Amino acid sequence: MKKVKRTCSNCLKGTAININSDILCIEKGIVSSDYVCSKHRFMPALCSINRKINTCMDCEHFIIFDTSNIEDRAVGICQLFTVRKYDGRKKKVCSKFLKRIKKEVC
Repeated sequence: MKKVKRTCSNCLKGTAININSDILCIEKGIVSSDYVCSKHRFMPALCSINRKINTCMDCEHFIIFDTSNIEDRAVGICQLFTVRKYDGRKKKVCSKFLKRIKKEVC
């Protein structure tokens, strides 16, 4: 069996950034894809999982406007950088990205 090298590109705690080949790590912030730290955890079934590319819509700072139109459910603003509405599904994350916490409905 081939031993896989530990890097942030195959870590469970990292998310690919589509601006360049860097990784957004929940522990260390933005790091290069070949960096590795002591908190590395291998991503399960690495060859079968496509890494999800986050968008503004996945960020805590993105405020989604309540609309009745289904196509506009991702329209909102970034509370840090803009006052103009835009589609959060189309814009890539910035360096201030903070993963949105999913709230459970009882």
